[in-house]
Amino acid sequence: MAGQPGSAPTGGRPKRRTFYIKKDFQRRFILRFCLVGLAAMGAASAVLYFMSKGTVTATYRYHRLALEQTADAIAPALLVTNLAVLVALVIATVYVTLYVSHKIAGPLFRFEQDLAFIGEGNLQKRIRLRDGDQLSEFAKAINGMAEGLHGRMKTLQDQMAALKDRADKGEVSPEAIKEDLAKLDTEMRTLFKTEWE
Repeated sequence: MAGQPGSAPTGGRPKRRTFYIKKDFQRRFILRFCLVGLAAMGAASAVLYFMSKGTVTATYRYHRLALEQTADAIAPALLVTNLAVLVALVIATVYVTLYVSHKIAGPLFRFEQDLAFIGEGNLQKRIRLRDGDQLSEFAKAINGMAEGLHGRMKTLQDQMAALKDRADKGEVSPEAIKEDLAKLDTEMRTLFKTEWE
């Protein structure tokens, strides 16, 4: 994306150097996903622990065979397994968030930037996304909307210019000008579906 912070042109195609585009969105996603995973692991471990409370397991410790409650025997293994799974989950979540969600966060950043220009009245602005980015259909819809608005505004501007030119040359009467202005007002109301105060 040209002009985007964290991008530099390489071979005519912009390349992102940073993976944090929507930092708050990406950080919240990582934190929430990890918390959900942690809660799921904790719940599964608690269920397994309490279901095995009433059972006995034979264990071999310090060269001796011993009997102990299954819950106590599996507790250390559950703890180590959960820690290993949590570390793997955090790594996978960070990868997914920073690399995969980048294809969503990047377009969201571009939408914010370009829609600000369109909102300021630059109807010639078009949203351009990188190949493979998500939301490309949404970008096409917005570009189509901006193109349609630009065409209709251009038509209104041409009609206003023609009316002004005719009025400057004295080719129309004040009543005709009022009629043409009323038509233009109707077209503007139709264009924006807005009631003017």
